[in-house]
Amino acid sequence: MAKTLDRRKQILKAAVDVFAERGFHRTRVSDIAKKADVAYGLIYHYFESKDDVLDSVFRDNWSIFLKVLKDLRDDLSKSVVERLGIVIDSLLEALYVAPAVVQVIIQEVSRSDRFVEKEKYEAFQEAFDAVQSMIEQGQDSGEIRKDVNAEIAPFILFGALETVCTGTTLKLISCDDDEQRRQLKETVRSMLLSGLIHEKGKDNDTI
Repeated sequence: MAKTLDRRKQILKAAVDVFAERGFHRTRVSDIAKKADVAYGLIYHYFESKDDVLDSVFRDNWSIFLKVLKDLRDDLSKSVVERLGIVIDSLLEALYVAPAVVQVIIQEVSRSDRFVEKEKYEAFQEAFDAVQSMIEQGQDSGEIRKDVNAEIAPFILFGALETVCTGTTLKLISCDDDEQRRQLKETVRSMLLSGLIHEKGKDNDTI
């Protein structure tokens, strides 16, 4: 069993690298097999098709992120602002830990016709719902402005983060060293969270 899981991971890792380099449509199953250093036919032992390989890349990685989101949603020991900051940090840290995975999910899933597939849409919606729940918690506690639409805000948050991720992938945003990464995190945190936080002494019931 362990060997099977290791081989599957080996193939998926190779697929991510090839998808990131060539794009999904220009990638052949033989390209993945060559990169993974396995026999062509072995790919079909683990996956039904090239589409199934991409779907597995998405499912495996998105499920990890969803668990982080749901754990944060339920962690009432931290303030909502702290938890939303961790959401932002988690996505930005993925840029350093697994840049090719981030690139593939953005380019080949979220910005493609696969986004409207029921399974993908529901997976993304789970993430939006978790953030919406945190924002509503913050509104109830007085941390988050009540004039913020909790249903719309997650789309703005993830939309901005997706654009930042694209900017780093295209090398339009520098994050090659610790200082650049710190500045990136602080800038994104400041801009995304400052508009949500309820400022004491101010009436935030109207825009």
